[in-house]
Amino acid sequence: DWKKWRIGVEKAEAQNFARKLMETPANLMTPRAFAYNVVQALCKTSVNVTLRGETWLKEHNMNAFLANTKGSPQPPFLLEMTYNGCDPAIPPIILIGKGITFNSGGLCLKTCEEMKHMRGDMQGAAVVVATFKALANLGLPINVRGLIPLCENMPGGTAARPRDIIKSTSGKSILISPRDFNGSLMLADTLCYAQQFKPKYIVSLATLSKEVKTAFNLSASGIYTQNEKLWQLLKTSSIHSGDRLWKLPMWNMYEREVKDFTSADLSILSKYFRRGISATTTALLNQFVCKPNWALIDTYGTMFEDGKTSYIKKGMSGRPTRTMVEFLGQMAYPPREMLEQSGSNEEEGA
Repeated sequence: DWKKWRIGVEKAEAQNFARKLMETPANLMTPRAFAYNVVQALCKTSVNVTLRGETWLKEHNMNAFLANTKGSPQPPFLLEMTYNGCDPAIPPIILIGKGITFNSGGLCLKTCEEMKHMRGDMQGAAVVVATFKALANLGLPINVRGLIPLCENMPGGTAARPRDIIKSTSGKSILISPRDFNGSLMLADTLCYAQQFKPKYIVSLATLSKEVKTAFNLSASGIYTQNEKLWQLLKTSSIHSGDRLWKLPMWNMYEREVKDFTSADLSILSKYFRRGISATTTALLNQFVCKPNWALIDTYGTMFEDGKTSYIKKGMSGRPTRTMVEFLGQMAYPPREMLEQSGSNEEEGA
C-alpha cells in the first residue's frame, strides 16, 4: 500500500528531524540557530513562520517567559508557525513546545550529570517543528498553529533569583521556585497568548520532571488533561504509533498546592511537597487555560534513548513525533465511529 508506506516514511523522517535538532550541541543550536533551522526546513512548504523578538515579548508583557532568559546573552524568541489546510474560519489545533536550547538550571544550577543531556531540553519544540514538517508534506486538511518559546536558561549575573515574584501576561503573579523547575514558566505566557486564536484543542509538550522517567522509564510519556475526548484521541494515536502516552491525575489537591501563598497568586513549587513536580507544574499551567481543551505531555522520560529500543539508536529520541502526526491525522480524518458518535450527540442536542 503506497499511501500507507508514504505516511510511514513521513513520520519516520519527521522523528529523525526532531532527533537531529535535539542532538545538535547547544553552542550550535542557540535560540536563533533553532529558528534558522526551522525556516530552512519549512520554507518550501505551506507553513507560514513568524519570529517574534524580545521587543515584541516585552510589549506583550510576557514577563514569565522573559524571566527564564535573563541570565543568558542569547536573545529569546517566540516562534509561530501557521498551517491552514482547510477553511481558515475553522478553529485550529494549537501545539506548544518548550524550547530551552540549553537548561543549566539558572542560579539553581543543575549538577554536571544532570546537565549532560540538557541540550535536549527543547524536545517539545523539536517535536512540534517536526510534526509541522510531516503535516505539510502530507497535506492534511486541518488548521494547526505552533507556538515555540525559545531561550537559554543560564546562571548569569542578571538571572532571575529564587523567591523573585514576576507578573505574567495574564496579570497573575508567580513566585520563582528556589529550585531549577522554572523552565515551564515560559509556557504560562505562551498559553495565555494561545487563547486569542480560540483553538479547538491545545497540546503542550515539555520536559518537566525526571519523576516521569522514574515512573515509566522509556516506555511512555506522561500526559495530563481534563478533556476526555482529547485524551481518547491522543491515547488512540499513541497506540497506533507505538509511542505510548499514560494519563496522570490533575487532582484539585495539586491546584491548592500552587495557590496557597500570601506573597503571590501562584508558585511553581508546592508549598508543602517537594515531589510531584510534574503534577504541580501542570496545576500551575492550568491556571492560564480558559477552558478544559488542553493537554500537557511531559516528555522528560523519553528524551534520551539508552540504545535498548530496537528501532532507535542511542541518543536523543525525537519522541513522541509520530504520535503527534497520528493525532493530527485522526483529527483531519476522524474514524467512522467518531463521526457517528459526533452525529448522535448533535441529534441529542437538537
